[in-house]
Amino acid sequence: MFYNLTMIIGLTGPMGAGKNEVVKILKKYKAVIIDADSVAHSLYVPQSPLWQALVRSFGSKILKRGGEINRKKLAAVVFSNKKKLEELNRIVHPFLKEAVVKKIEDQRPKTEDRRPIIINAALLKEIGLIDLVDEVWVVTAPKEKRLERIISQRGLTRKEAEARMRAQRPEKEYLKIADVVIKNDQTLKKLKEKVLSIIEKRLS
Repeated sequence: MFYNLTMIIGLTGPMGAGKNEVVKILKKYKAVIIDADSVAHSLYVPQSPLWQALVRSFGSKILKRGGEINRKKLAAVVFSNKKKLEELNRIVHPFLKEAVVKKIEDQRPKTEDRRPIIINAALLKEIGLIDLVDEVWVVTAPKEKRLERIISQRGLTRKEAEARMRAQRPEKEYLKIADVVIKNDQTLKKLKEKVLSIIEKRLS
């Protein structure tokens, strides 16, 4: 199905909107996926520069017994305190941007067939990745549907899920940077139809 040119697409949107479902559809049609969350987690290895910076800022209480970052404990700290979340982002984002840029560079020789590169990142703008992409695709969904997904997929209480939603910028802020808006407010079948229509129009 792909493509006239190798494009870099920034896929973003608020937590629980359904970005990962869109990624699954794009992956099926041979897009190259760079997932910012997965990249970030790979940087948390013990004694890495990022690990050291996080331990200096948040203390050993965020570590598991083996020395690995306990992401649940770290999340509990930062999502209950806006300043702590800002501190976490200030530390992580430069490392993450550098790693994503490297992944893009590593993928370019492999895209002779001109497959698009999709950067899946809820904090696309905050990380500083927006200047790297040709288009921004924003996935949206009704607030209650997002809340339900966060609770079921992440095993959080309603209170915890609401706290995480409040920690992100509102949907209207995502829409300001959107070249394409994907409304995930119906069935998965409808979502697939929407994504395939966008592929035909934007990437064929």
